[in-house]
Amino acid sequence: MTHPEWSFGRGARGASAPSFPGGGGGPSTGPGAAVPVPEAGPAVRTAVAIVDDHAIAAEGVAARLAEAGFAVVGLVPAVEALDDLEPAPDVIICDLRLPGRSGADAVAHAATRGAAVLAASGVARPQEVLDAIAAGARGFLPKTAPARTFAAAATELAAGGYHVSAELAHHLLDDARARPLGRGDIGPKAVAALRAFERGDTAAEVAAALRVSPEVLTGLLGQVWDAGARRRRRHAPSPRELDLLRLVGQGLTHKDLAARLALSPATVPTILDRIRAKYLALHPDADPTIPPMSAARRWAEELGVAEG
Repeated sequence: MTHPEWSFGRGARGASAPSFPGGGGGPSTGPGAAVPVPEAGPAVRTAVAIVDDHAIAAEGVAARLAEAGFAVVGLVPAVEALDDLEPAPDVIICDLRLPGRSGADAVAHAATRGAAVLAASGVARPQEVLDAIAAGARGFLPKTAPARTFAAAATELAAGGYHVSAELAHHLLDDARARPLGRGDIGPKAVAALRAFERGDTAAEVAAALRVSPEVLTGLLGQVWDAGARRRRRHAPSPRELDLLRLVGQGLTHKDLAARLALSPATVPTILDRIRAKYLALHPDADPTIPPMSAARRWAEELGVAEG
């Protein structure tokens, strides 16, 4: 799998890249290899792990985190490898394009460890980012962000807060505009906070502009996260729809799909119509005339559930 490297280089702000066992400065490339990273010293209080199947691309941020006082306990190529880390991380920086569990599924798995998860990607589409937030990520950063920004985000998450990058704020605002909840949606102050984050303001600047304490700002962002998760649940595929999405990439006819799912052939078009309606609700820029089967195939690929 290929995807853009993290843009920060080795030794951000003068820090050297982490060393690896066996010398040579490079990570082990064996399947499933977890790459341990030395701790920064006795003053370290918060353990951080980075999940990326291209570990060398994350060395710069690992070095910057160590320089900032974090214990970088490992670089691992998949979320399943987090179980091998000791001590368990308090914060996990998780790429959204991974082998095995990926995207929202990877975030959900990482979050079950009790750590705060920061999602990262250079190629994820807005809906993938929003799905990751709904799955438990407490922030998102593009891989083009400077290493120091990852350190700042890890600090916010370690303190129980959120990290709202300009990109994430933009996605959250678009989501709220395109899919309003009506009752229980985010209020004007939360919208004002997201607009400030969208401009690139820091959490401290947003709190000052809104004349609220950091704790109140965290509470507002909690409301944003809750509303976003409810938006995703409202338009999520049902178990039966998910069963069909797994099969649509195999070129099966409606009759074949019905036989595989033990359905009446007349039921398949109805399920595809429901899938198309949900797909369009989550993708307001999509062609409104897209055929149901095409919508199903695109959504299955995006969700990572299509079976070959």
